[in-house]
Amino acid sequence: MDNTSEHHSAGAVAGESPGAKRSAGYAAAAKAGPLSSLPAPSPRVRAFFKSFVFAYFGILEVVATQRNMVVHCIIAIPTLLATQLLDFTRTENIIVLLCVALVLACELINTSIEHLGDVISPTYNPSIRRCKDAAAGMVLISAIASAAVGVILFTSEGRVGRLLRWDVAWQWGGSIDNVMVKIILLGHAWLFVHAWIYRRRARRQKVEA
Repeated sequence: MDNTSEHHSAGAVAGESPGAKRSAGYAAAAKAGPLSSLPAPSPRVRAFFKSFVFAYFGILEVVATQRNMVVHCIIAIPTLLATQLLDFTRTENIIVLLCVALVLACELINTSIEHLGDVISPTYNPSIRRCKDAAAGMVLISAIASAAVGVILFTSEGRVGRLLRWDVAWQWGGSIDNVMVKIILLGHAWLFVHAWIYRRRARRQKVEA
């Protein structure tokens, strides 16, 4: 018997004929799903998407642990909602979004400086104190400026009276600026709820430990 015959005989005994192998391969591919044949993402792509996850959880932890950040989010949610109820113009929507982003970003920077200062000098240090005070002043300036912008925008064109009379209108769609404001509004609401869940879970784990 030649080598070819021996090979076919071994394959028949082991049950590994070419047709059986193809069938088994098709079955495995179908079970794995249509995405099994796609190449795996490169380490750079995975690191790029992980950076967004880390950034989100960084914001989440600040909202869950910092009282001032919670206050900023609470103020931002009705502010963004009011812009949609009072038919703000595109320019006004952009200004409101920039003010909200400025205050939240300054609060994130302030929290980062506070934590870094605690690590560098756990004991009292006058230079660290001045750094923390300056960072807190940065948040205060941004909050005061944003509040002033809000007063100017919401008191113009009788908007306060419209809110008191509830002479408002809500549109689910609208222009691109209104859609973006609604997305940011939903993002704030979700972040606030997620931070509340995150904080309760952390407290429960601390009690169990």
